[in-house]
Amino acid sequence: MTLARRLARPEILALEPFDLGNREADPDAIKLDANESPFGPLSGGSIAAGVNRYPEPRPQRLRAAMASLYGVAPAQFLVTRGGDDAIDLLCRTFLRGPGDSIAVTSPSFSAYAHFARLQGAQVLDIPLAVTDFSLDAARVIRELKGDPSAKLLCLCTPNNPTGTAVDPATVLEIVDALPDVMVLADEAYLEFGDAPSLASEAIVRPNLLVLKTLSKAFALAGARVGGLVGPPETLDIIARALPPYPLPTLSIAAALEALQPARRAVHRERIAQLLTERDRIAPLIATSPFVRKVYPSAGNYLFLETGETEQLAARLAADGVRVRYRPQAAPGGIRLTIGTRQENDAALAAFGVYVPQATIRTAEIARDTKETRIALAIDLDRPEPRRIDTGIPYYDHMLDQVAAHGGFSLVLNCRGDLEIDPHHSIEDVAIALGSGLKSALGDKRGIGRFGFALPMDETEAQVLIDLSGRPFSRFEGTFQASHIGDYPTEMTPHVFRSLADSLGAAIHVKVIGENDHHKVEASFKAFGRALRQALAIEGKRDVLPSTKGML
Repeated sequence: MTLARRLARPEILALEPFDLGNREADPDAIKLDANESPFGPLSGGSIAAGVNRYPEPRPQRLRAAMASLYGVAPAQFLVTRGGDDAIDLLCRTFLRGPGDSIAVTSPSFSAYAHFARLQGAQVLDIPLAVTDFSLDAARVIRELKGDPSAKLLCLCTPNNPTGTAVDPATVLEIVDALPDVMVLADEAYLEFGDAPSLASEAIVRPNLLVLKTLSKAFALAGARVGGLVGPPETLDIIARALPPYPLPTLSIAAALEALQPARRAVHRERIAQLLTERDRIAPLIATSPFVRKVYPSAGNYLFLETGETEQLAARLAADGVRVRYRPQAAPGGIRLTIGTRQENDAALAAFGVYVPQATIRTAEIARDTKETRIALAIDLDRPEPRRIDTGIPYYDHMLDQVAAHGGFSLVLNCRGDLEIDPHHSIEDVAIALGSGLKSALGDKRGIGRFGFALPMDETEAQVLIDLSGRPFSRFEGTFQASHIGDYPTEMTPHVFRSLADSLGAAIHVKVIGENDHHKVEASFKAFGRALRQALAIEGKRDVLPSTKGML
């Protein structure tokens, strides 16, 4: 017997290792096993500055930003190293050993029982309903009421791995019936369902805490940033179990970047995309010869009951698709994370469901300067959503005209130094939009490439465009008015020059008329119409519209 085995606590030796599946580094694997976001973090620059110093023990800016996100005061939020650390803190704070117990509703997140056993505490297992994994409040209350050993109850809402939604009223019924038990409502996946958060209830109930994380909806699984919502006195007690410097500087910086107001609209669009994909995948995968049942999900994943599991596992491994196997939850249980359209189609193929391969023409841009912070998401093959906020209403209207007449989705947010002048915001947004269009176009195969004259009352605007990869801008037209609202008309030629430079296109604009509002608007509308023609797929998607062989 080794020295470590002789000296280790029995509780440690009895612990089963976390079942994390195959997490070996493989850049080619399709990772649909860990409920991570398929998107990269929205970062506009380097976040490595300052790592020579210790981070803040209690990062105040991050605490305030996360508290604001969840609608509570900073004193009502405790930042932790992801959700796992919050669970560990609760177990170390409230569970002393064999005389204490934690209650879990199974099947659920394995970390609850793991960290309790690490403390030597007992685990009270209260099964969910066999038919649909629903939470039976009466049973939970009956099993725990009057049990002096029960110190913690963990409720995963929505539940992991089954995706089952939990009614907040059910949680509150349990909380109110068990005043001597600390109840944790784990809302790690709440953003992917319809249920409201219990955060506002946790700050007024002494025995309710709410767990939050930036791992899922904010694409920061690798940064390990989460926290607890609850009464300040309770959080201060739990914080005593924290190490001196709980979060690395890089994690704090990454989280602060992700939580910038300019990023929020794109995060909401990402969630909407994942929900759309979840709704698309569920009925398709139900037709798989391997799938016996698909459960309704309020998370960024689906829970499946499967058959012929060995054959299915071999197919998934051969195709490089990683999933999480959960046979303890249901026969042939598999939790499948929702990824990108391409990843999901690859998973469907591994399950024996084949769908036509779609060309994905999307892009996300995060652009930060000293004057502006910009985030945008663009999809050339969807007409909606269109949500634009630059802080300059008329400019918002013009960009919406471009997207609407261009036939593409645009979610764009800019926070700029408008207190000085609109110039920087207008210019930088045009640069970001051009960069987004260029990125979404990819290799440009199949596009029309060229594109439009447009009349608007007494005004006529003509926009000629060539997505050639060679930037050039020409603007012919004058304006008498200095501004339309807060928008300076002199910026109009500059917008098209910035678009030409960042998009890599030749853009010729000619506008004549009497009303400056009409002339500016006609120019943007005509540009949108020119883009519609140039971006459209014509004929074969693999044909490059150039005799040079490249654009």
